[in-house]
Amino acid sequence: MTPPKSAIIIGGSISGLLQALQLKRAGTDVLILEQDPSPTRASHESGVSIGPSVLALLKKYDATGTPPAIPAGFLSVAWQTRPRVLNTAWHHDMSNWGSLYLILRANVDGFASDVVPYPPPGRKGDGTAEYKAGRRVVGVEFDRGDGAMNVLHVEAEASRGSRQGMEVKRERAEMVIAADGVHSTIRRFLQVPTTWTYAGYIAWRGTVREDQLSPETVRYFSDRLNFTLLAGSYFITYIIPSETGSVEPGRRLVNWVWYYPVPEGSVAMDTIFTDINGVLHNSTVPGDLLDPKVWSVQKRRYISDGTTPHLAEVVSQTRRPFVTKVGELEASAASYFDGRLVLVGDAFATFRSHLGLASEQAARHCLQMDRVWSGEISQAARDREARLYAAKLLLLNRLMGFLGLGWWWSALKTGLAYASPHHH
Repeated sequence: MTPPKSAIIIGGSISGLLQALQLKRAGTDVLILEQDPSPTRASHESGVSIGPSVLALLKKYDATGTPPAIPAGFLSVAWQTRPRVLNTAWHHDMSNWGSLYLILRANVDGFASDVVPYPPPGRKGDGTAEYKAGRRVVGVEFDRGDGAMNVLHVEAEASRGSRQGMEVKRERAEMVIAADGVHSTIRRFLQVPTTWTYAGYIAWRGTVREDQLSPETVRYFSDRLNFTLLAGSYFITYIIPSETGSVEPGRRLVNWVWYYPVPEGSVAMDTIFTDINGVLHNSTVPGDLLDPKVWSVQKRRYISDGTTPHLAEVVSQTRRPFVTKVGELEASAASYFDGRLVLVGDAFATFRSHLGLASEQAARHCLQMDRVWSGEISQAARDREARLYAAKLLLLNRLMGFLGLGWWWSALKTGLAYASPHHH
């Protein structure tokens, strides 16, 4: 099987863009349909860990030369106010969702931004690539006669009554890659079970520019992934490139995530997820809508005297924290219509965010598809590999969360499940 001559990618986030870049470099003509109407997507100043598969893909296909990540050499643990109870060498590459997205856009469709002001020219043998923002997919069809896929889409923001906006466009391609995330429309169309399960805790998140912090605090968080364990909740902190892709000390961002248990359906949950306009959000309250009163109560209870001064400074200097529910979506079948439609990234399986490896799964899906096209493995073998990796990562992320929160019994059960033979 060779790479398809044409492909439609549903979802223009990191997962979709990694697939688009690989296909474009293989000579495939690619169309990306993204529901978000903003040409740049909302800026996500949030940290992501990028693993070996992402780095391998960028090394092979990136033509911008922009550093995608900041390397961290150590893993450190603080216990409440004790700053270093554990310190061990552990290499990780930490990136910024927004700058990684813009590096990929520059490569895929030549999008210019602060991160890559002058996108590189295409390479010899590249296919074409088009990124259509503001398009909502309303159907996928498989034409058994010639084995092609049809994708139907409309303007995402169109009001139901507007004839023009509701006009259905039809695109045809040899292959469709569904990279439309945890709330995947395509999973729904395929009637794949889509039970997103709440993990029992939420993640408060934020970033602060290094030059807003004292030199001691920056030094304390530099070159490491830092865990701070509190009674019943915990923080992960690390340094990432700025939203404009700068890896220069002073302009980089200190990124933190605070995992905090909140019972589902509780008054506390409703209070946290009700924004400044009184609107209750389902899974995320963006930084500009988070109720400052809710945040100040949360900070007051834990931060000033319950943590290290370095962490207290970072959290109190954060201008626009945001909050999101943590959960997971178990993997299902990975490909449909004789392998012409493949689910990738979070649309296939979503893990709790502890290891920050969502982009690593997405990149692995790219490398696996490449092996299918080169004839090294069959589509069925590739799907099996994807399912096993997802099952393993699901359990590992659960384990990380349980250990950090001090849920020892849950951690023990998960550890036993991870060690059982069918996960290897």
